[in-house]
Amino acid sequence: MLTIEQVFEFMERVLAEDRLAGNRAGLKNTQTAAGFLMAAANYAGDRESARRFRVLAAEAANKHEELGGDE
Repeated sequence: MLTIEQVFEFMERVLAEDRLAGNRAGLKNTQTAAGFLMAAANYAGDRESARRFRVLAAEAANKHEELGGDE
């Protein structure tokens, strides 16, 4: 069974790969997914996971913006 820690590891890896590749669509997808999972963690009362997903979403959004946003 997939663990929350594996989800974090996967998202961190994909975020790093998309940063290096300049993949704006991938960064936007990671931002959206992290935001969705942050909401789920908040709903479940898991503040630490929600915080980690919020950080991932912010990192993806910041890098996406640096690369030109939705141009």
